[in-house]
Amino acid sequence: MPKRARAVLLPVAIAGVCFLVGLVSTLLWASFPASNSLAQQPSVIFRKASDAFSIVAEPLRISQELLSNSKTDQTSSLSREDLLIAIPSSLARLPLVQASRSWRHGARSIVVVESNASIEAVPQKFKGGMAAAREVFAVYPDLQEGPPAWHKPGDARAAMAPFLANQSSGADSYKWMLYGDDDTVFYLDNVLRMLEALELDPAMPYFITDHIWFLRSLDEELDDNRMHPARSAPRCLPCNYTDPLQAQPHSNNFEAPRGCPCTRECLCAHDNLKVFGGAEVCNVKQHNWYFGHGGAGAILSSGLMKLASFATVKSYVDAAMQGDPSTTVMSGDGVFSQVLFHVLGIMPTDPGYGYYRPHIQMFDPAWREDDTVGSLGKQPVAVMKRFDLALRGQCSAECEDLLQHLMTVHLGSRDAADDINFADMLPAMQSAAGNDHMSAAAFMHQRFATLFEQYSSARGTLHARTPWFAVALPHQ
Repeated sequence: MPKRARAVLLPVAIAGVCFLVGLVSTLLWASFPASNSLAQQPSVIFRKASDAFSIVAEPLRISQELLSNSKTDQTSSLSREDLLIAIPSSLARLPLVQASRSWRHGARSIVVVESNASIEAVPQKFKGGMAAAREVFAVYPDLQEGPPAWHKPGDARAAMAPFLANQSSGADSYKWMLYGDDDTVFYLDNVLRMLEALELDPAMPYFITDHIWFLRSLDEELDDNRMHPARSAPRCLPCNYTDPLQAQPHSNNFEAPRGCPCTRECLCAHDNLKVFGGAEVCNVKQHNWYFGHGGAGAILSSGLMKLASFATVKSYVDAAMQGDPSTTVMSGDGVFSQVLFHVLGIMPTDPGYGYYRPHIQMFDPAWREDDTVGSLGKQPVAVMKRFDLALRGQCSAECEDLLQHLMTVHLGSRDAADDINFADMLPAMQSAAGNDHMSAAAFMHQRFATLFEQYSSARGTLHARTPWFAVALPHQ
């Protein structure tokens, strides 16, 4: 019988402080220019930052103090002390990092930016909050301009962020690393609950996600809504994983093996669809569009990161970023996955719960647009509405199932201010932000932090007294 997750009883008042402080600080950030480039000088980017941080410094200090007292039961074997969060970002996007402090409290973070000059340009008030937020900077430069056209300056930094975080902290200083974009939100209570309930061993190499890009051939139509999250993508289930529904028919074409660990050889040996040509061929490289979605985030074990030689990984990433775009996906998340697949030999592991339940997407259910009133709404604002319905006692069993097994939400900062649902739900905030995408996403960081705290407080007893599969629904 798996261990049961601990209760997390957090006062709703604390969440309210988080929300109000987040709103104030985010509105102040709204006047800052949003850019992924160093074309704007640091002094211009942060010209108003000093005054802004002076205004919110004391409320932030009080909020941090309150949140620091809202810790999980220390008698449990896992806590936020066991987590390390790797955040690829940039000088211009630090407002998102600042906003994410509201849900990262208690865990350590490595924030990777583009240069030491950028670090020097960060206002002292921001730096002054780093100790309480348990943040440390690391550096990896922007890509040089050039082909392919879809390269973003921070792609190499995104690919290298987990390895920089591991190098900075040391693989023995944590058990699990959380890796996503700076607009990825992790529901830490659920992350800890899942890792404990499944009794996953952090010493085993694990790359955990259920949100995978997959296209078997570039001859297929490039349709993002079909390419990810792809239920047909090859993956393993955790070592020794069992599920009440595993004997029933399910909608996945690829029969996921139990990976102990999930290696290339393991997947190829169980390649029932001959996706990789079977065990004899085992050609993973032929699939350009096969990688974990960076915005959805992933959980990496310390055992995985111990396999990595920093120099080898850096050499691979730098070479991949200059590769042929017709044969290589050169996004940050694509290259990171290639490092795991081809350098470390480790493939994705699905947590398992959503594998047998098509209504569950544990890592970022916010990608596909769906109805926001019923039980399937998946845009970021629709996930917010799920929480709101649950807190008012109006969430269906399927809706509760999704929320109780939710790991991450991708805010999609580039699209946040244009989301029509966002306009419906938060018109005042959108107006105040002037439709600025970064201010909108920063606000949503804060909003999700509030909802997580409220939901964990309201469901604390339920989480403590029920096993992982207690709200499992029959296969549809």
